[in-house]
Amino acid sequence: MRRFLFLGMIVLIVNSCGVLRPKPTSDIKVANAKDLIEQIQTTQPSWNTLDMRGSVTALQGDASQRITISIRILTNELIWVNAAIIVPVGRAKIDKTGVSFYEQIGKTFFEGDFSAIEDALGFSLNYAQIENSLRAAPLFETPKRRVQFAVIKNGYTLKSRQGNLRLSNTYNQQFMMTKQLLSLGQKRLVIHYSDYQQISGQWIPMKIRYEGQSNGETAELDFEFRKAEINTSIRTPFAIPKSYTHI
Repeated sequence: MRRFLFLGMIVLIVNSCGVLRPKPTSDIKVANAKDLIEQIQTTQPSWNTLDMRGSVTALQGDASQRITISIRILTNELIWVNAAIIVPVGRAKIDKTGVSFYEQIGKTFFEGDFSAIEDALGFSLNYAQIENSLRAAPLFETPKRRVQFAVIKNGYTLKSRQGNLRLSNTYNQQFMMTKQLLSLGQKRLVIHYSDYQQISGQWIPMKIRYEGQSNGETAELDFEFRKAEINTSIRTPFAIPKSYTHI
């Protein structure tokens, strides 16, 4: 169970003058998919580094675990995660080659490709898609054709398909993503975004919730970040102790 919780945290995981909480507003209205996609692109974050601190609660069945975490992202290059439960638990690194992590309680480590992510989520995701999930950006590019556009209460939706994969992205009236859904047969992955904060002029979701369903099992990860900084100098130290056992 401990391994599942820590691996789940890893595979799903993204100088400020201060954090502002003004309510985002927009008087722009859109009436079709093309206009909506153009407006979404104007709200996408463009930071080079992101440093977030908070906690994640992992749930599987009746079991749950709350972990204190720090996530640091170097865009298009690296996601670094440090975890603790009162005392340090472990550290993880995700880059374009795959996933590595070690956990200090059982003194074990893992190094491998992205098949570990597919085993945990039921979906094959590459590095860019994992980073996008923390950016509140689409995991898959929204096609400009054969996309269903709809106006809903307080926002908009875009639905499309890539082969058997069904995609649904929901945005608020300020064109910030509030939910993205992937479904493939009986497999589902839903990611919710909320509590957006304006940090150095960019809107960052401070709450991210992942809900996965695959092979009859469900799992949920609730991230709540209390602090975020963008475009600061970040350190991402990672070294697996030689005495640890590979799993």
